[in-house]
Amino acid sequence: MSRWLTTVACLLLPCFSASAQDWRAQFTMLLDTPERSMTDSLIARIVSAKPDWRDVMAEISSLTLPDTTRGQALFGSAMCLDSVSRPYAVYVPSGYDSKTPTPLLVHLHGIVSRPVIERNLNEYVGDSAIMATAERRGWLVLFPLGQQGATWFDEVGMTNIMTQIRAVKAGFNVDDDRVYLSGLSDGASAAFLFAMVKPDDFAAFAALNGSMGVASEDGGFSTYAPNLANSYIYVTSADRDRYYPTAQMERTIAMAESAGANILYQRLTGEHISSILEFDYSTIFDYLEQHPRNPFPATIVWEAATPEFGLCRWLAIDDITIDEPAEWYLDYNVALVDSTISIGLIPYDTFAGPGVMVASVSDGDNVARRSGLKPGDIIVDGNGIPIDGLVDLGKLRATLKHGAEVTLKVKRGAGEILLNGRVPKPKKYFVFKREKPSAVLKASYQDNRFDLRSSRLGAFRILVSPGMIDLNKNVQVILDGEKVFDRRIVPDIGFMLHRFLDSRDRKAVFVNEISLGSM
Repeated sequence: MSRWLTTVACLLLPCFSASAQDWRAQFTMLLDTPERSMTDSLIARIVSAKPDWRDVMAEISSLTLPDTTRGQALFGSAMCLDSVSRPYAVYVPSGYDSKTPTPLLVHLHGIVSRPVIERNLNEYVGDSAIMATAERRGWLVLFPLGQQGATWFDEVGMTNIMTQIRAVKAGFNVDDDRVYLSGLSDGASAAFLFAMVKPDDFAAFAALNGSMGVASEDGGFSTYAPNLANSYIYVTSADRDRYYPTAQMERTIAMAESAGANILYQRLTGEHISSILEFDYSTIFDYLEQHPRNPFPATIVWEAATPEFGLCRWLAIDDITIDEPAEWYLDYNVALVDSTISIGLIPYDTFAGPGVMVASVSDGDNVARRSGLKPGDIIVDGNGIPIDGLVDLGKLRATLKHGAEVTLKVKRGAGEILLNGRVPKPKKYFVFKREKPSAVLKASYQDNRFDLRSSRLGAFRILVSPGMIDLNKNVQVILDGEKVFDRRIVPDIGFMLHRFLDSRDRKAVFVNEISLGSM
């Protein structure tokens, strides 16, 4: 007897009357209804009309999107999980046509832990070198904004990004198979994060001068290099980058490539920001354009420590055991030496000086924490070097060595005080933290058969699309050499519609799922 329990998704629906003629009107209402209780009611009415699932799928794939202003940035806001409304911008190219599916680039900025959000959104978007390239290529660009408490590495900020993508898909004719995520610095580190824990919306990624370890170190995420094999990612690092120098980053890239990651790696000359200022963004657009999404790839390798990040395309890990891992399992990681010299503060961007005002003190061991700097302090001198602005703070940092003493003169309140600290010595660390056991699935499908190998797996799901299987035949699932499922899959319209509302994805449409759990 199999140790696996099987279910196929099925909705228990209240009784509503609806005619076969009006379900399309209900579907139109469904698209514009945000409240979950109302959407449940509308979906129930559509299901009660018993339309053919193929007609529902056709209705989803042929949605008509409204026309809009072109050749400029449009501004909106999204309510976040912390009940704070945060702005975003969408650049609409001059050649946009609401009847034509259009690529969408989501671009994430750096310094994401600033306490206040970008003050002048129009100026930020206008200064973006990406926008000029997008105009020439005819791409839409989404510019989310993050801040402390809503960073790219926490639930509030990550959910905010996805909410904004859904809003853009609801208002513009986005090509679901050509949605890309790029970022600089913290935004680049976030591109690695989404590729490793939440890749479904994206075809490919561009990580410019970031690190795949930041989300694990700063955000506490369990991240795994083999997951990068499910997407394509363009990566840069710079030789004199004080945060993520090439000498260190190329070791992480080599580790990820040994795990199967699809990476195009470019080594740049210069510092963290200067190496990007003259960067030819058309190179990135070329790379992204060459890698559209396959929503139903024939093979998936996925590792997760929590069900929250257990989904990749059509495969989901729903439960992780504490058993010993499979004999074939390898944990891909690499030890690095953090030789970064940093004061350890985030400045107020809007402070005009003289001096540098501290917006917040960075986590971890750094000069700012050792010296007792506080938010609101204004640094006016460091080791005898007058500090008039950020450039002078950079000059101070360039003089420092590991273990060196640092004396900061700061204005605090109505007076001035001296603070003494020391530059921490280099520390060793692993790129990825390992605090929880993880489950792994290596899955493939062909001819209505799914073959899976597992490690520490408690339960999983397979999402099914007619683009993957023949619905007129039985589907077999073979897990670790054992047949655990052998049945036909019946499309479930309620399941289809709930999935579509959650994703707004017109191409990755799933008609049902197979859910299997151990006894």
